[in-house]
Amino acid sequence: MEREVKTFVIPNELCKRAGITATWLTVDQLSVRAFEKRNIKLPDAPSNFLSDTPSSIFHLRQEVILFHPILRKLVNESCGVFIAVQNLIVNKNPADYKVELFKMSRQYRSIIRACLENLQDDLSEAKGQEKEQLQNYITIFYSVECIWHLCEILFVDIIPGNLVLSQLLEWIRFHFPKHERNAATMLASESVNLETHQDYWNTVFGSLLQGRVKIVRALLRPHSSADHPTFKLVDQVLRAMPICSGVNGTSINEFNIQWRHWTMDVQSKIDAKLFSSEKHLDLIMRLVVGEEKAWIEIQDHCEAWYEFLAGWMFYTEPTAKSFELGQYAKRSITKMRVANNLKHLDRVILAAMEFDIFQVIKEIQHMTENGWFVAHLSDLLFHSSRLTSLEKEVPNFSAEKLRESFILEYGITLMGHKSLWPVGLSYLDHCTHDGNQVIALLLPRIPLDNEAKTLKIIREAKKRDLNDVVQCICKAQGMLSLKRGRIGNALCWALKSQDGPFTSYLADKFLQDYIKNGKLGSTDLLDNLGSCMLVSDRLIFLGKYFEFHKLYQTQKYKEAANLLISLLASKIIPKYFWYVLLIDAIPLLESEELLFSSNDTFTIMHCAEQKEDLPELKDKLNILKLSAARNLARALTYEAQNE
Repeated sequence: MEREVKTFVIPNELCKRAGITATWLTVDQLSVRAFEKRNIKLPDAPSNFLSDTPSSIFHLRQEVILFHPILRKLVNESCGVFIAVQNLIVNKNPADYKVELFKMSRQYRSIIRACLENLQDDLSEAKGQEKEQLQNYITIFYSVECIWHLCEILFVDIIPGNLVLSQLLEWIRFHFPKHERNAATMLASESVNLETHQDYWNTVFGSLLQGRVKIVRALLRPHSSADHPTFKLVDQVLRAMPICSGVNGTSINEFNIQWRHWTMDVQSKIDAKLFSSEKHLDLIMRLVVGEEKAWIEIQDHCEAWYEFLAGWMFYTEPTAKSFELGQYAKRSITKMRVANNLKHLDRVILAAMEFDIFQVIKEIQHMTENGWFVAHLSDLLFHSSRLTSLEKEVPNFSAEKLRESFILEYGITLMGHKSLWPVGLSYLDHCTHDGNQVIALLLPRIPLDNEAKTLKIIREAKKRDLNDVVQCICKAQGMLSLKRGRIGNALCWALKSQDGPFTSYLADKFLQDYIKNGKLGSTDLLDNLGSCMLVSDRLIFLGKYFEFHKLYQTQKYKEAANLLISLLASKIIPKYFWYVLLIDAIPLLESEELLFSSNDTFTIMHCAEQKEDLPELKDKLNILKLSAARNLARALTYEAQNE
């Protein structure tokens, strides 16, 4: 449970001699390599460590236990509750917060319990290192659930009159169920001599410490001496014991009077040695009146100081308030003599009982479950106003920033997983200050394993108006497609990003390939450009030229001729493509059907004069001029006849 500083040794002689440097490779992966440190005062010269031997690069990655298959279920399910909490704050009235937040807290705990059960199931079949790993996970999440339950009682639940004992006993019973199970087994056996069971008295005293008075009475009845007057007297005393539940309508003053009378009555019976004939029964009676020596004797029956605390409070301070819990906790630690041997779990529980929320958060940060606990608990404490109440006590403290820092760190951790990154986005979306900026940095670092994943990342970026991220990813995918010779696919990526310069570059590739091979590729894509061609002038030209080709091939020569003239009259023709358009005009000029008017022909002739210096047009220029002259004559004649 303690955080340990780990040292990684780089097994490389060059790194040892020259030194190292590191660069973030992905969200959670560090790339380490040899590097000679130099400053501006050193002469610009080849490195002393230069050699022909290939250099090694090492990748370091933090172990994230949440990425274990069982724990991934915990991550996914708790995300749903987290989002429900955020929606609750938006949609609910402030008066309903407490009750609803308590329900949300119990949902979190039920998810943890389900996770622990799954880990226990897998543990029974595991072997070797895997078994040790699962056992470690169980220890971690048992502690998480135990602390969460206590924090839920003290910081989230509404405790009537601040009488904390009944909830404290409920917490102890939940986390120390051994005595209840043993009692149930014994009572179910219907044996008349239960005291012969090896765990009989341990179960009796364990149940007594947990305030289960009815179970203690039930366990004493099957005793072989149950008809003895001492046993009957004990049963009578325990039956008459007043219980402070906080909900039975009895005021605290009335209960205290009943309690004192009952305690005095029991003490008088002890002093009269009515129980001395049965040492176990005598110990029970001395415990219920809070005798110091009796509680020293019973310490061995307690697995932890807080189990001792709950029992001791039940019989000595039944009306204790929640704010008094800290002083009683310290007293129990002193009585149990464990002050110098407190474990991490003990320290967190003590801090919670002292209502030191800062210390609780500080301690749970050191737990090795990768920030799941501190992120969700701090969020719950923030929305229940426990953190915000500290702003008045602590200068320069912002509860919102503290909460966001934990959620941000947890979200970043999830972004490093190949399938949990969408869950990480859900958390970062609820970081109002830095969430969107962090998403913009992390989304491009997610490995693009396949096209479906890439498209999903782009959709998430578009949802958040991260256009720069969309362009970055699409351009990277477009360049990758281009290197593989898939120009059409590259153009698709460019269109998704609405990247004008890159789209123009790819359109040029299409046109140059046409000049080289005489064919336009990716005809399906070009045929369905639609409004997408408006991304760049070069793409508009490519789309229109493809349309011209299609009209020509389907023998719609008149429409093709009109489109060609509009292209020649436009100012979007690439310099290298002028001669192609002029050559394309020749067969249309020579067509038997008159396709160009005199004005159209003058346009072609004017363009030919302007571009007559093009070397590619040199062999075709005379043919073009002759064809234009013939068409002009036909056009003028036709137009004169139809005036």
